[in-house]
Amino acid sequence: MKKILIFFLFFSHPLLAQLGGGNSFSYLELNTSPRSTALGGYLTSVSDDDINNGVYNPALINELMINNLSINFTNYYSDISYGDVSYCFKIEDYKFISSFKFIDYGLFTETNELGQQLGQFSAGEYVFSTGTNKMIDSTFFVGANLKFAYSSLYQLNSLAALLDLGCTYFHPKSNLVASLLIKNIGYQFDTYYDDQRDLLPFEFIFGISNKLEHMPLRWHLTFQHLETPDLSFDNTAQSDFINSNTFFNTVLNHLVFGAEFLIHKNANLFVGYNNKIRNEMTIENRRGLVGFSTGFLIKIKRFKLTYSVSANHLSNAISTFGITSRLKK
Repeated sequence: MKKILIFFLFFSHPLLAQLGGGNSFSYLELNTSPRSTALGGYLTSVSDDDINNGVYNPALINELMINNLSINFTNYYSDISYGDVSYCFKIEDYKFISSFKFIDYGLFTETNELGQQLGQFSAGEYVFSTGTNKMIDSTFFVGANLKFAYSSLYQLNSLAALLDLGCTYFHPKSNLVASLLIKNIGYQFDTYYDDQRDLLPFEFIFGISNKLEHMPLRWHLTFQHLETPDLSFDNTAQSDFINSNTFFNTVLNHLVFGAEFLIHKNANLFVGYNNKIRNEMTIENRRGLVGFSTGFLIKIKRFKLTYSVSANHLSNAISTFGITSRLKK
């Protein structure tokens, strides 16, 4: 734990950031893993053979992921869909994960100022990433993930390079794992407009998980957006109850809870809760299950099938599908 405290002190200086439409390439914040989505949208501190964990936090890359292929797909709102393809390989003594992520906004009808149709056009954004890590000792790992993001929105295009940095600590006498992760440090090379460089979706995350010794349960606790102390906002359409920015609610907005029920070696059940989503996306007097998510994993021979449902809004739930397989025995 001493190493974690040192890392916290090193990165404890105030950081400036904006949320809610204050940056470009916001699709980088979408988690493509159905397991992560089911656990509230974050999974930063689990060491197993799930290659999606290594894509999100490069410090978690390990030998169990080598030769694993993962494909994920999410049916988002309206005609929007996104997903990714990832593969883990080894070169000499280094383990790498390469991933290609996309979001498709669908087809749009192009018209002139008189409403006459001129045709159709599409819009999409893409990111290619490669990550690796290094073992400092048997309990402490550091990793980095280099990403190139491209955005094509009608006649506007943009290109950016970004970097994720992570470190993970494994407690030697328990099943406890703790991670610190800095996401999307980068620079926009090609801007949408001349001399107008946009902010990127920077985020500072701390996560911890623990597998209970005498129960088939692993709990997760993640602190999201630590670079922004106060995540509350003024929403005149909602009551003071939802907009309350007391110290308790300010802290709770940073927390994401998740639990994995390890009911069988070939079947797991996931549940999660994200308080920030619930506060931002609920409708007054109609809160429902907004902010909650669930999912399951089934293993069939060399294939792992994962499915999740997350309630980000009362209008519709989001479904995410994933399949993972080892290409070589």
